[in-house]
Amino acid sequence: MDPGRTARDLEQWAAGLEQRAQRFTDLHQRMNALRITETSSDGAVRVTVDGNGSPTELTLTERSAGVEPGQLSAELMSCLHRAQAGLRAQVEQLTEETVGDDEAGAVIVDQYTQRFPDRGEPDDYEERRIGDDVDDD
Repeated sequence: MDPGRTARDLEQWAAGLEQRAQRFTDLHQRMNALRITETSSDGAVRVTVDGNGSPTELTLTERSAGVEPGQLSAELMSCLHRAQAGLRAQVEQLTEETVGDDEAGAVIVDQYTQRFPDRGEPDDYEERRIGDDVDDD
């Protein structure tokens, strides 16, 4: 056993770990900077989400005046889900670019895929009204 070779191997291993840690730090910073905005087709609703998928802006424009509350609610949810799906796609791309084919990176992508699955169109959402769950018996 060559002690010099063992020391070099340990140094290379440590350097590899440092590089990997730096790539994940970069990924974390890039994900935190993400902002995704979606707007309804008629321009009445705009929703922005941050890198965690949480809404940071919900805007109702003048075009939303007079829109039925149920329709407005469906538009808000549709924009939110589209923004979150866009976030998921951006996280997938950033992860691939930043850490490549890495098991921990795959876990991050999988978490976003589970949190923000593909959704149907607004017509696929069941409209709920106040009192729907109330039993009158």
